[in-house]
Amino acid sequence: MPNGMGNDKISYHSVEGIPEQIILDELISLYNALFEDTNNDLFLSRITNNPDLFIAIARSAEGIVGFKLGYAISEHTFYSWLGGVDPDYRKKGIANQLADIQEQWAIDKGFKSLRTKSTNQFKPMMILNLKRGFDIIEVTAVKNGLDKIVFQKSLS
Repeated sequence: MPNGMGNDKISYHSVEGIPEQIILDELISLYNALFEDTNNDLFLSRITNNPDLFIAIARSAEGIVGFKLGYAISEHTFYSWLGGVDPDYRKKGIANQLADIQEQWAIDKGFKSLRTKSTNQFKPMMILNLKRGFDIIEVTAVKNGLDKIVFQKSLS
C-alpha cells in the first residue's frame, strides 16, 4: 500500500450534532473525493438542518478515512444518509465498523428502525446492507435509469 498505509492504526470517533469546522472541512474533502456528483450545499444543509445528527468517523494518522452520517427522519426511524471509505483503506472492515457504531448509537437513542437508500451503481453498499440484515422495502425507478432502492432494518 502507498505511504505505508497498511500499517496505519484506525481509530473511531463519533460526533452528535454539527461537528467542529475542522472536522466538517475534512468530511467535505473526503465526500468530494469519494463521490462524482457531489453537492456541498446539500451536504452542509443536511448536516446543519437535521435533528439527532450523528456521524461515525474512522481516522488514520493522515486524517478522516471513512464516515457514516445520518439523522432522525421520525421519532422511531434513523436514516443512514451517507457514508464512504477512502479507496486506499477499503477491505479492512472500516465500513462495517462505522455501521456498527451508528447502529448501536441509534439503539441507545431508542430508535426502532434504521433506513437507508442506494442505487444499483453502488453494489458494495447494497451487499453490505443485505449482509447487515436490512430488507429491501421499496424500489423506485428514477429518470437516470438507476433504480432507487430503500432498505430498512428493525432495531428491536
